Amino acid sequence: MLFVAAFNVQAQETVSQETEAEKQKRAMELMSIKVDMTVDTDLFMQVTPNTYVSESPKAVIMAMIVPETYENAKAKLESNLPAEFEVKDKGEKMMNGVKVIFMTGVSKAQGTTINSTVYCLKRDADTCTMFMGMSEVGADKKYVDAINAAANSVIKK
Repeated sequence: MLFVAAFNVQAQETVSQETEAEKQKRAMELMSIKVDMTVDTDLFMQVTPNTYVSESPKAVIMAMIVPETYENAKAKLESNLPAEFEVKDKGEKMMNGVKVIFMTGVSKAQGTTINSTVYCLKRDADTCTMFMGMSEVGADKKYVDAINAAANSVIKK
């Protein structure tokens, strides 16, 4: 009897571990999908298919597909924020005819103050597309404009 109980607990742990491994595998597969995005490559260098950076000023443009429903993504964006991230604005809005979750804020990373913008839009019943744009406070307006243009290229019907 004790052996059967121990086996059941072990089997449940194995199923749980497999499920977690499957979730991680799916997340990695989704993140490897190229997101259709237009980025000013005169300002940003591509480092992965969906990530672009600028070294000076420090700025990043990133997009990815995540294994979350729109509602789950919304809940996570509202509750799973790092303590060092100061939210300036958040909510839902229409952008280019698409309902998106958005958040803007400021954080510090490696001694640099960063303005951040996050957008999330529904891709299908089980996935969302996330867009993140970050730029060093005081960056030339052309970098902020390039981040906004990239966001607009991702968020479309």
